[in-house]
Amino acid sequence: MGDRWGQLVGWLKAHPTEFRLGLRMLVAGMAAFFVADVLLNLPQSYWAVLTAVIIMQASLGGALKASVDRIVGTILGALWGVIVGFIVPHGGSWLLATTMLATLAPLSLLVAFRPAYRIAPATAIIVLLGSSSQEAGPFLPALHRVLEIIIGSLVGLAVALLVLPARAHRLLADQSSTVLSVLAEQIGELPPRLAGRADAAAWQRIADRRRKAQEKAETLADEAKRERRNRLADTPDPEPLTRTLRRLGIDMAQIGRATNEPWDTSLGDASLAERLAVPVANVATATGTFLTDCGRSLTTRRPPPSSEALSDAIDRYAEAVATLRREGLTRPLAGPAIERLFGLGFALDQLRRDAEDLAERIAELAPPSEPEMPADEAAPAAQ
Repeated sequence: MGDRWGQLVGWLKAHPTEFRLGLRMLVAGMAAFFVADVLLNLPQSYWAVLTAVIIMQASLGGALKASVDRIVGTILGALWGVIVGFIVPHGGSWLLATTMLATLAPLSLLVAFRPAYRIAPATAIIVLLGSSSQEAGPFLPALHRVLEIIIGSLVGLAVALLVLPARAHRLLADQSSTVLSVLAEQIGELPPRLAGRADAAAWQRIADRRRKAQEKAETLADEAKRERRNRLADTPDPEPLTRTLRRLGIDMAQIGRATNEPWDTSLGDASLAERLAVPVANVATATGTFLTDCGRSLTTRRPPPSSEALSDAIDRYAEAVATLRREGLTRPLAGPAIERLFGLGFALDQLRRDAEDLAERIAELAPPSEPEMPADEAAPAAQ
């Protein structure tokens, strides 16, 4: 029993974000039911419960966006449903079909341009076809529907704000660390890729993972901006960090294009890949270490690591290429080989600049360090 409990505790520690989200959804659903059913006795209180659960997102900014979209979409759908219900008669099947056409046509177009308001057509249909609508007209059901959605949204927002709140800025730092770890894994494929020993599909699989992680980071950045605009968080602008991550992804794509074929061109007693094997391996190691350490700095909110080792490794690669040129070994290379050789150098130079920019972005996110107390002031303070 003790082992199982320990495994459960370990699992919860390994998935804190998911646990907090699940707990907030539970509290929000129960709170919405209490308010809508017990306190206000609304006829369809389950809509409030569903709304409170649906709008709950991993971050406060995500919950805010989901609640606003749901409230606006519900109001638009209910309002249009009431208007059509009063103007267009719908006593029989054909008249009802005409009413539905007049209701859904503009709302479907709205959703096509604004997918966030997809609740609007559903609300209008409920207002027109609900059993209470057939008896009391569309106005009262529409009012109840709007109240239920607003109550569920407000309860959900309150829970997101008060129960184990999760700020998008914190989640963005963790997700950015994931992006950097994937980039570090990808750059580790560079030496065997240069020598033609790597699986060609492996690079693409890692690139796909990086893009998915980047898209999630972009979403969290939007949620962080929303929290800042609504003064729900006092955090730096996340755009510079996500912009740098995008640039690093572009750098990796350029490196991939430069090494999409093995560098097996013979240069005297060795191939081009063999002559550059050591400096390329050093670049891969230094870059992977730097990116991994940057990800760790983001999650722990510590100052960034130095990019000096990465910069030195790239300088050594440039020197190795310059040596080949001075010895005249690059002259027999064909056009594509020359393009790959200098294309990799260009991509690595860009990688150096973006790595330095990444360090600056992480330094902006890290809390300021306390200034050291002068020795002559420290002694009296200690006394």
